[in-house]
Amino acid sequence: SMISGTLAAVLSVFVAVPAGWLLSRFRFPGRALIDTILDIPIVLPPLVVGLGLLILFQYWPLTAPLPVLRKSLNELVVYQVPAVVLAQFSVAAAFAVRTMKATFDEISPRCEQVALTLGCTWGQSFLRVAMPESARGMLTAFTLAWARALGEFGPLLVFAGATRNKTEVLSTTVFLELSIGDLEAAVAVSLIMVFAAVAVLLVTRMWGAKDVMV
Repeated sequence: SMISGTLAAVLSVFVAVPAGWLLSRFRFPGRALIDTILDIPIVLPPLVVGLGLLILFQYWPLTAPLPVLRKSLNELVVYQVPAVVLAQFSVAAAFAVRTMKATFDEISPRCEQVALTLGCTWGQSFLRVAMPESARGMLTAFTLAWARALGEFGPLLVFAGATRNKTEVLSTTVFLELSIGDLEAAVAVSLIMVFAAVAVLLVTRMWGAKDVMV
């Protein structure tokens, strides 16, 4: 759970930082559509998200001319350890993008515009100006994505399964323990998840309070 959640959170931030910056700073055709698509994993029922991932990898459209490649991807990902990270990432990334977009919306673009007048490209202004200014937002996005990944269940159950000692994480452990009637073990694992969620909320609020004081 710790490894897969951390990997999913890192991937989420890696995608969310440039995506949030582009959505915040630029107006381009299709922006509203992209913004809406990014919210789909948040509003869809979790089981539907998992089903979508399952269909995507079992009927991968780009590999239709190459059935062998499609079969290999299916065998390497579906109901395997990579499916755990992808299922967690699919939802966590949406929360991370929302966080980073809100972060860049609150940061004045003036410094980036000054960097452009001094000869920087958009990419250089993003790396040298925007990213350092959004460091606190990146930490918040990471913690929220990690917490969301840790508690993910629906997509995991459908896309990765709940195989003991293989694709089992904390959320599916609760399900497995309840399915065999071991209520005490399910409660113990649930308490671990509750403590992790509270810790993440405390970290997020502490950083938010620092931002306000600054």
